[in-house]
Order: sequence, then structure tokens, then C-alpha cells
Amino acid sequence: MEKFTFYFSILIVLGFFILATYLLISPSFSYLSTEIRVVFAVFLYLYGAFRILRILTKHKKQNTEEE
Repeated sequence: MEKFTFYFSILIVLGFFILATYLLISPSFSYLSTEIRVVFAVFLYLYGAFRILRILTKHKKQNTEEE
């Protein structure tokens, strides 16, 4: 179950990065100003980076406790 949770968390983080990239380059959001799109995309990138660091830190801590 721990492996599933780890991989699912990584998948969600990749979703944040994909959503941020889509927000920046997609014409679907042309009704938003460029500044707003960039702000939200940067927020999603930063949140994704924060989550990946938390996941990796937690995973590393669990591995050291098992040994």
C-alpha cells in the first residue's frame, strides 16, 4: 500500500506540472490576462515542487527507519 501511495502522489505532482504548463501555453485560457496565467502557473509549479520535496523527504525517512 505504501508503494501505491508513493506512486499516486508522484502522479498527482506531475499533474500539477502538466496543468501549469497547459495554463501557460494553451489558447483555451485566452480570456485570462497573461499576468494572471503566469501567476497561477508559477503557483502551481511552486506547489508541485513543494509537494515533491515533501514526498521524497517522507520516502527517504521511511527507508531509513526500515533499515
